[in-house]
Amino acid sequence: MEYKNILVEERDGVSVIRISRENKLNPLNVETLKEIKDAVSRSDSPVIITGSEKAFSAGADIRNFSGLKPETAYHFATEGHDVMDYIAGCDRIVIAAVRNYALGGGFELALACDFRIANREAKLGLTEVTLGILPGWGGTQRLKEMAGTGKALLLTSQGKMISGEEALSLGIVDFLADDPFEEAMKLARNYTGSPLKAVGMIKSLIRSRASNPYEDEKEAFGKVFETDDAREGVSAFLEKRKPVFRGR
Repeated sequence: MEYKNILVEERDGVSVIRISRENKLNPLNVETLKEIKDAVSRSDSPVIITGSEKAFSAGADIRNFSGLKPETAYHFATEGHDVMDYIAGCDRIVIAAVRNYALGGGFELALACDFRIANREAKLGLTEVTLGILPGWGGTQRLKEMAGTGKALLLTSQGKMISGEEALSLGIVDFLADDPFEEAMKLARNYTGSPLKAVGMIKSLIRSRASNPYEDEKEAFGKVFETDDAREGVSAFLEKRKPVFRGR
């Protein structure tokens, strides 16, 4: 796929995806989301998604909403959900490095990532209700899981923006940093050379909404012993050497 809206580079064993629209507020459209999904799918490394100095993304491209009918709006939401669910469910660690604005669909993208790092001055929120609409890419549910039902309802139903500091206090943001990207790189480096399959299974279990997650954990524990990395990890421990994981 040829990328028109993002820039992708490999840096120190980390895949960096930078949203780079012609508008520095980085409004998201479905094309941009599909490019992000494709770039994540091609990576065998931890991934950082970031934006410009001005904004991670200030939301969905509102031009796409003009003239939407219920059927096309549903399709638009489904396409967005497909990307967010992929990021949330893939076996790579995905980190959002947020500088300044992450609003609406941009905030939903950050919420779908595994970790969020923001600067203190960041402005975050699901602000769709100020347009007379609502979040459509999974934001209501992911924010509820992180901040709790009451706080998620208050923030989303009023379209409120919160600072990076307040987001940290609510458990929505994991770390604050003057330079969110550099802090994200430090975190991502902890996952370079990690046992990809095991990390992916852990991610799946932590995020699980299954009715019997303990049974899922038992099944995952059994399945992980099919991987080369499990055999390598055990052998390296017994041989008193550092394991070399290959993500298989």
